[in-house]
Amino acid sequence: MLQLLKNLKSRSRGKEITDIDILNWANNKVRSSGRTSQMESFKDKNLSNGIFFLELLSAVEPRVVNWSVVTKGETDEDKKLNATYIISVARKLGCSIFLLPEDIMEVNQKMILTLTASIMYWSLLQKDEDSEPTPIEGNKVSNTSSATSTDEGEKDTISASELSNLSGEYAVSDPPNVGNDEELPPHVENEEASTKVEKDGSLDKDDSNEP
Repeated sequence: MLQLLKNLKSRSRGKEITDIDILNWANNKVRSSGRTSQMESFKDKNLSNGIFFLELLSAVEPRVVNWSVVTKGETDEDKKLNATYIISVARKLGCSIFLLPEDIMEVNQKMILTLTASIMYWSLLQKDEDSEPTPIEGNKVSNTSSATSTDEGEKDTISASELSNLSGEYAVSDPPNVGNDEELPPHVENEEASTKVEKDGSLDKDDSNEP
């Protein structure tokens, strides 16, 4: 029981958990589910029929109780059936249960407190697990971001490549348009003058060879 209280303390941000805290939690849980059962204390004789604990279990996990097998708990036999079913359901959830059906039927105060605290601890564990993001979701987000960055990088590379190709095409297909009236660069003038001299020299040689 001491270890169970320590576990509850660790789940309540270091706050000391008292018997009254556990009692109030159980009553509030049942009330919030729309049920009317309440327990006055952990030695409340009305707990012997088991109805309150079945409603508490149903409050923390609605689908866990099969109400078609629950009795009204009016006879000792019915009370034992309910008490046995309570222990079975609590263990099915994963609660640490060490009491016997007779402990519920006779309303053993210490064991009733232990049962209630075990259900409370299990419920708080589920609440913590639901509030934490799973690693799979985190990986999905990370992978999606990486894929997006890669795609954007490829788009940028393609765009730069296309720009380079376009620039090359224009450099080859569109040479500078030099008009007749525009001044030619010095090396172009020299080349034309040299060509003219060669042609003139060739003509002079041909003229000297004529009879």
